Amino acid sequence: MEHILRLHSNLLFTILVVFGILALWSLMLGLLRRPVGQWLLSGMAIGVLLVLAECILGILMIIQGLRPFRTEMHILYGIIALLTIPIAHSSARNREPRSQGLMYAFACMFVCVIALRAVEMARP
Repeated sequence: MEHILRLHSNLLFTILVVFGILALWSLMLGLLRRPVGQWLLSGMAIGVLLVLAECILGILMIIQGLRPFRTEMHILYGIIALLTIPIAHSSARNREPRSQGLMYAFACMFVCVIALRAVEMARP
């Protein structure tokens, strides 16, 4: 069980780094009015898969009896983090390049904030 906890913690750090880089990349594209390319979209897809893996590990931990302090809020933040990028993509895909980049940047930053908030909810 400790291995899953350690993996869950390390994956959080990876998610923060990935979405931090994606936020800066999206912000630069938006400010420069450049179109969002497949590389950025692929990076965001990888980020969503990382969040999905984090959610699966969290579910395994809960099944094994290792619950965060405020379980309901922790789960809610995980669901929000998982859905943020797909919702942003469905909203941004038909917009002009500046709006796309800025929307993706905001969504990626939001995932970082939600992930940090989930950590706060896990501790007493």
